[in-house]
Amino acid sequence: MNAGLAPVRPESLAAQVCNALKDAIFAGRLQPGEALRELHLARSMDVSQSTVREALVQLERIGLVVREQNRRTTVTSFTKREVRERLEVRMALEEMAAAKAAVNLTREDLAALEGLADRIERAANRGDHFDYVQADIRFHRVLWQHSGSAVLATTLDQLTTPLFAFLSVLHSAELKDLRTAKPHERLVAAIRSRNEQRIRKEIRAHIQGSYGRFLSSDEETLDEFAAGGIRNVNGRGGSRKRR
Repeated sequence: MNAGLAPVRPESLAAQVCNALKDAIFAGRLQPGEALRELHLARSMDVSQSTVREALVQLERIGLVVREQNRRTTVTSFTKREVRERLEVRMALEEMAAAKAAVNLTREDLAALEGLADRIERAANRGDHFDYVQADIRFHRVLWQHSGSAVLATTLDQLTTPLFAFLSVLHSAELKDLRTAKPHERLVAAIRSRNEQRIRKEIRAHIQGSYGRFLSSDEETLDEFAAGGIRNVNGRGGSRKRR
């Protein structure tokens, strides 16, 4: 019986465009607040505007772009207040997820976490900002996915994907030194202990330091902060704008 279902196809062209744009955002080639023009993207990527539009809708769903109806699409940027609010919610949810995951993780799962922690450290040592953040995301997703709650894992993924993207921007603009990043080995050790209080403490300490420099700066949005840092790194400007 034909249920009217479309045949399963390999990854769509729109999904490929979405992944390419997502990588560009994580790599800092597309900056917070930057306008994304469908026609320009379609021409540069040799695809149709409708394909680009579909890709942008996918990016909007995961929080990496903001689409204004009949106006424009921009790479998501956050104010300090929005970052603080997201971090506050993330800490509460990730503490819960990590405590739940510690009960469910097998020996093989813990070994995989240790491997990701090593990959993160190696990326930090060689200054590979993109690989650092990609491994960082995978590390935390292991915890979310082993929490035993699909709702918790999905919520954390949607909540934190834009934050990880702009953490990558801060790294690539040399606004955050990878060598000073919180080591993930402490998290692995806490999770191995299965001590809920220790796990929650380490998760909170780990997350709190991620955006400290931005939150203590004079800029009110991530795009201002990142743009100011890039100007300084490239030698095209003086000190950042003071308010």
